Amino acid sequence: MLKRLQTRIPASVQKVRLDHFLQEWLPNAIGIYLTKTRIRRLILSGAVYVNRRRLKNGTFPLYTGAFIEVYYDEDKLNKNLPKRLEDLRISTDRILYEDEWLIVVDKPPGVPTQPTIDPTRANLFELVRRLLAKRDNIEVPYLGLHHRLDRDTSGLVLFTKKTEANKAVADMFQQHHIRKTYQCLTWRSPIAPGYKVDDTFVVENYLGKVQKNTVKISRFGSVTAGGDFAKTEFRVIEEFRDILWLEAKPVTGRTHQIRVHCSEHGLPILGDTLYFPKDVYHASVAPRLILHAAQLTFPHPMSKELITVSAPLPDDFVQMLSVLKT
Repeated sequence: MLKRLQTRIPASVQKVRLDHFLQEWLPNAIGIYLTKTRIRRLILSGAVYVNRRRLKNGTFPLYTGAFIEVYYDEDKLNKNLPKRLEDLRISTDRILYEDEWLIVVDKPPGVPTQPTIDPTRANLFELVRRLLAKRDNIEVPYLGLHHRLDRDTSGLVLFTKKTEANKAVADMFQQHHIRKTYQCLTWRSPIAPGYKVDDTFVVENYLGKVQKNTVKISRFGSVTAGGDFAKTEFRVIEEFRDILWLEAKPVTGRTHQIRVHCSEHGLPILGDTLYFPKDVYHASVAPRLILHAAQLTFPHPMSKELITVSAPLPDDFVQMLSVLKT
């Protein structure tokens, strides 16, 4: 059942962005903790009105006296609360490689890789450390984090278990000696090339921040000056009408690299609320960013043996594929 909340911008506020105002006001007004992503999705879904006009632009400027209305389903918001550490565990079957030096874990979607400003919020680093502490009967086991996945991205994350391995692993990432393979589902927009199954293509350019937000969510894009070189190799796994199932191998490791390269190439990833075109239906049908870190291949930092670790597609990815194949 839809509920309605309303308020006016107080006189103490001269100018503020819509999304920033909602982040401050709405959680307290509803009594439910809301992430910035949930706020953005409410706006994009058309649930927010300003002066009786529906707005889907979170950066819209609000001024003193503006009349704000929000329509929401309380049950749905409660179902999407961030997972708390005390409520979430990961099982040993998510450990896909382990020895005395390293551990590689299959991260579930919706869980940040590292701790956030909310100390009670579940994150992969703390969940793995708690798993090892209980399994090995160690009060505080060592765990070294060397790379991360976006919260909604699923798949493989590599940790070190001993400090002696840190330098070699850091060098491995810095020198691009680790090969990462992702899979994603993308919308073939009207500007996208007409790729077919098994076609390969490369996207390379320079990436930098193109929009800086005070809420620590920055948008990246191709730039002509001041950016970092970025290169991604792609292969078409399968096509479904206007959806492509892609394999992506980033040669470099820039922030949001695959997401930006897909979007700017006319193939935005389903569920990507930051880089998907506004008001396009396909963005809302996905439960989250449909991007999965499927494989890591690297020389072991101590033995130099070539290691390959693969993670199966998560359930929501598989379910979307089954729908597309019908």
